[in-house]
Amino acid sequence: MELKDIHETKNLVFDRKEMEGKILAESAPSNKEAAALLSKKLSVPEDAIKIRGIYGKFGTKEFHVKANVYKSKEDKDKIERKSKREIENQKKESEAAKKAGEKKE
Repeated sequence: MELKDIHETKNLVFDRKEMEGKILAESAPSNKEAAALLSKKLSVPEDAIKIRGIYGKFGTKEFHVKANVYKSKEDKDKIERKSKREIENQKKESEAAKKAGEKKE
């Protein structure tokens, strides 16, 4: 996978960078893969990036990616709305942590 043609816009109201770029890949990248590519390119932690969308055209190996990049995970959590899937994953992680804590005691 390769990241090309990055366009960056600063949004001073939300204190973030709004990024658009192209990813060249054999198959559509996942949100995690796109966030990893952006984090390497911009030297920002992966959890401070919110992927807004990955768009492709039929028959091409080029995908258009839109993302919001924040300074930290805390800044992202203050502004971005969490999806139902993210909320469910957090609940599962907290329950697993509680069970692990109970087993140690």
